[in-house]
Amino acid sequence: MIRPEMLGEWHLAASTSVTAELEAVADEPDPQAVSGWLNGFDGGIAAAAPKTSGLVLTINAAGSFTERLTGKPGVQQWFDVEGMLADEVAPFDGSVVDTGQAAWLRPRGVPDFARPLEDRYGPAVLRYDDGDTRIADGLRIVGADLVRTVNVVTDEQYLDRIVLVYRRAAAPG
Repeated sequence: MIRPEMLGEWHLAASTSVTAELEAVADEPDPQAVSGWLNGFDGGIAAAAPKTSGLVLTINAAGSFTERLTGKPGVQQWFDVEGMLADEVAPFDGSVVDTGQAAWLRPRGVPDFARPLEDRYGPAVLRYDDGDTRIADGLRIVGADLVRTVNVVTDEQYLDRIVLVYRRAAAPG
């Protein structure tokens, strides 16, 4: 069941991204740090995100979502449904998994070899995991905004976090 406050049409209002690298522990990737990144959320990044527009996210009560372009969003990074870093925003649709702590996007069209195993990285519900790239795409309500945090770990070392801030569509009339 999707929380009622998440339902409806949301318009992209701001976006930013950050990159980092994990430090190895005894020359091995730190699994706790990977899980921490995939579950991560930073409201400060969202609050400081530059304004943009051009993408609409719609969440319905049946537990599905759709995205559509309405312009050319100023999003610095975008990982497509196949886990690839894309040159521009490529909308997708799918289902929403609400765990109570957060809701997670799970797109349609993920290749079979990259379908993630459940419960591997704490509460995060991954949308993509091919062994080299892991992506968790989470939603949270912050004030009146819907904040989408796309957390990516590549090669157990390289970290990307894309934050998209959406505002509810204005009521007609």
